Amino acid sequence: MKQFTSKALIVLSFVLVASLVACKGNSPAELAGDVYPVEAAKGTSYDIDTAASIIEWGASKVTGSHNGTVNLKSGTFTAEGETITGGNFVIDMTTIENKDLTGEYKGKLEGHLKDTDFFEVGKYPIGTFEIASVTKTENGFEARGNLTMKGISKGIRFPVAIETENGKPKKATGTAEINRQQWGIVYKGMPDDLINDTITLKLSLVAK
Repeated sequence: MKQFTSKALIVLSFVLVASLVACKGNSPAELAGDVYPVEAAKGTSYDIDTAASIIEWGASKVTGSHNGTVNLKSGTFTAEGETITGGNFVIDMTTIENKDLTGEYKGKLEGHLKDTDFFEVGKYPIGTFEIASVTKTENGFEARGNLTMKGISKGIRFPVAIETENGKPKKATGTAEINRQQWGIVYKGMPDDLINDTITLKLSLVAK
């Protein structure tokens, strides 16, 4: 494990299954802070199509980077017409998968990410994201919500875009960034191969 540790790249955190939404442009999410108060959701409730939706993660270290996926376990959102008013998403942390390695190294990295140095999925098998509010901006929308990982909840906000069909939210794709340290994921990596604190999440979320 020590030999492989230098290859371990922190990534993923789910969660941000942020709201059946997507980031417009490459603006990173703001640093997490206290949790946001959750507004009462109005409108119609929709289920997420977990088979058609996916979360892709990416992270970097001194000598390179890794990327992969994590699956949604379940999810719902509420909308009035084309406007999302609330939502709650559950990420299955046990499904963390690496996509850039194969064979032994792929298995070792996935095992390390699931271990206590990172997401500790044996103790924390799921993560959640609850939408607090979605507001319109000049370039689209801004989502605010509370991301919970390893039993720690933090409020985050980020720009989003929503694709509609027949007057209803249908699909969202985009990118957001979070700082892993704020969820107690503090493993630094090897002294000569330090891991970046930023986790990048690419979302492709589809409503049923």
